[in-house]
Amino acid sequence: MSEAPPEFLDAHAAALARLCDRARGARWNVSDQSIRDAACQAARAAGGLDRGGVDSFIDALHAEDLCLALACQAGNSAAWEHFINSLRPSLYASARAIAGDDARGRELADSIWAEMYGLEVRDGARRSILSYYHGRSSILTWMRAVLAQRHVDYVRTQARLQPLDDHLDQTPGSDGVDPDPADPNRGGYVAMLGRALDAALKSLAARDRMRMAYYYRHDLSLKEIGRIMGEHESTVSRQLARTRGYLKGEIDGALRDSDKLSQEQIAMCYEFAATDLKLDLSRALPEIEVQTSAADSFKERGHVSVEGRRTK
Repeated sequence: MSEAPPEFLDAHAAALARLCDRARGARWNVSDQSIRDAACQAARAAGGLDRGGVDSFIDALHAEDLCLALACQAGNSAAWEHFINSLRPSLYASARAIAGDDARGRELADSIWAEMYGLEVRDGARRSILSYYHGRSSILTWMRAVLAQRHVDYVRTQARLQPLDDHLDQTPGSDGVDPDPADPNRGGYVAMLGRALDAALKSLAARDRMRMAYYYRHDLSLKEIGRIMGEHESTVSRQLARTRGYLKGEIDGALRDSDKLSQEQIAMCYEFAATDLKLDLSRALPEIEVQTSAADSFKERGHVSVEGRRTK
């Protein structure tokens, strides 16, 4: 029996069918029902998606990676063998880059494999952190993010274990030591991505920049943006997806060509920036005034304030 509500399956049947075709579940003996249930969980985890946005969201999922994760969670030995053989070299390389040390990097990567497999058994089932993977990024990108977080957790634990007198009369950076112990290059990576993002946003057409600002800075829904800009909400969703793709290409190009970063280093930029409060897309976008007539209409329905921000 499917875990996804019937109304979800009915409303998004076409997008779910496309997802199942792309996932190639038969390869790992994963049923279409399992894939549809996983898509429903992913949509719930994303939150706040309009109906038209859900279809676009499902179409953007990394179907084959999601299917592979489902097979591994189910204990499919062939899937696990493929998973390890195809991803282990890249994962070890990422772990070394994050930890800055080969031995610590291998230890970090090996600990993740254990978590992926699920050594803890509860209610007769292994608990794998793959259950938190929803296919919104590639599985390798997701695993790199997990590695980065585990390393930060490790560094914080080690810091708590240091004798108190080791830190007396010291202020961050006063002794020439980088105040961020997780990675000495973290600040540089975030700064480079921030510069690339700013340049990419400035290169957008005015209408695309306005649409992004309404969605990310003013927190308007697809329907609200459509009413302001005279577009159908599905058009807004498609245009936002197109603009995001353009920005990703521009940012990657700038990091690769101007900053001379490798693909591994570019991935690190995104991973570090994802948890850095200094880099926020909503703050990088311009503050724009919502059209008065539209704002008044939304205010009457309790959606946004006069300033154009959603009321909570």
